[in-house]
Amino acid sequence: MTANATYDIIIAGGGCAGLSLVYHLLQSEWKDRSILMIDREHKRENDRTWCFWETASGPFEAIVHQRWQQMYFHGHAFSQLLDIRPYTYKMIRGIDFYQYVHQAIALHQNITCVQAHIQEIREHDHGAEVITDKENYRADWVFSSVRDANEVAQAHNHQYLLQHFKGWEIRTNKPFFNPQQATLMDFRIEQHGDCRFMYVLPVDEQTALVEFTLFSAELLPADEYNRALHQYLQKYLQLHEGDYQIAHEEFGVIPMTDMRYPRQSGRRIIRIGTAGGATKASTGYTFQRIQQDSQQLVHHLVSGQTTSFLPVGHRRFALFDSVLLNVMGRHLYPAKKTFTHLFQKNPPPRVLKFLDEDTHLGEDLAIMHSVPVIPFLKGTWHALRSL
Repeated sequence: MTANATYDIIIAGGGCAGLSLVYHLLQSEWKDRSILMIDREHKRENDRTWCFWETASGPFEAIVHQRWQQMYFHGHAFSQLLDIRPYTYKMIRGIDFYQYVHQAIALHQNITCVQAHIQEIREHDHGAEVITDKENYRADWVFSSVRDANEVAQAHNHQYLLQHFKGWEIRTNKPFFNPQQATLMDFRIEQHGDCRFMYVLPVDEQTALVEFTLFSAELLPADEYNRALHQYLQKYLQLHEGDYQIAHEEFGVIPMTDMRYPRQSGRRIIRIGTAGGATKASTGYTFQRIQQDSQQLVHHLVSGQTTSFLPVGHRRFALFDSVLLNVMGRHLYPAKKTFTHLFQKNPPPRVLKFLDEDTHLGEDLAIMHSVPVIPFLKGTWHALRSL
C-alpha cells in the first residue's frame, strides 16, 4: 500500500480531543493549513454528556445545554445546597458538540475527513505517517487520541482505577425538578467498598439526567447499573416507574490512573485527549482540560515552539491526584468521607479551584488540612514510591 496525499496536520481520532483541536486550529493563524481527520466512524449520536465548571464564557458557550450555580452535596452525615459562584457548572451534550464542530469544518475546504480504521502511526524522515485499512497518509504533524492497547499492563506499578457510569435522561409525567438546582454528588447510596455516588442534572421541570458513577477496579454486571438507578429514583427522589420515562441512556468508562501518559510517540507524533494524559486522574474530568491543552498546542504550532510539548496539568497536582488514587485504591480511607471533608470544611469555590489546578500554596494547604492525616500520609508514601 502506498502513501496517499500529504498534509500539514493529521488528527488521528475524531472524538472530543480531535474535534476540539480542529476547532481551535480554525480559530488560529493555521486555519488554512491542510488538515486530515481520520476516525473509524462519523459521530452522529448523542453518546455522552460532558460537564465542567468555569467562571466565564467558554468557546462552546453557544451549545451549553444547561448551567447551574447551586448544587446539592450529600455526603457522610452532611448535606448542603452549595453556592459555587463565581463558578458555573455547565453541561454539553455530545450530539450538540459533534454537530457544532462539524458545521465549522464544513466551511473550510482545506479540511478532509476520512472514515478508516487506524492500524499504525509511525515517524518518517520529514514527519509522520498514519497507516489505515484503506490508505496511508503522511503529514508534518500527527496528533493522536488513539489509546494504547497495552495501557493497563503498562500501569502495573501505578494505581489504575476505572470511573464507570450509566446515566438515564428521564422525563417525568408532571413538573418535578428545579432546573436551577442540580446534585453534584449524592453518596447516600450503598458504597460496597467503592466510591459510588449519583448526580442529578435537571434540564427543565420535567427532564433530568440521573447518573450512577463508580470509581473501582472492575466494571459491574450490566443489570446492576439499572438496579442502582431504579433504587435511587424510588428511595431518594420518590419517583416510581410509572412516574417517568427513560428518554435516553448513556454509558462510559474513563481510566483514573497516576501513570504518566507519554506526551509524544515521536518527534512529530503528539498524543492528545486521554491518550495524552488530559483526563484528570483523581476525578475523571476531561472536557475542560482538552480545551486548555488544544489551545496550548495551537499556540505552540503558531509560534513555532515545537521542540517539545509539555504534559497536561501541573506536577504538584499530579502528586495530589496520585495520593487520592492510592487512598481510594488501597482502601486507606472511605472516599465518601474524603469528599465530605472537602466540601464540609472548605468553601465550594476553593474545592473547584483546587480540582482545576488553579490554587496557590496556601489554598492547597487548607485543602490538605481538611482530610485525616494518617491515611493520606500513607497514600503520599505509596504515591512517592511510584514516581
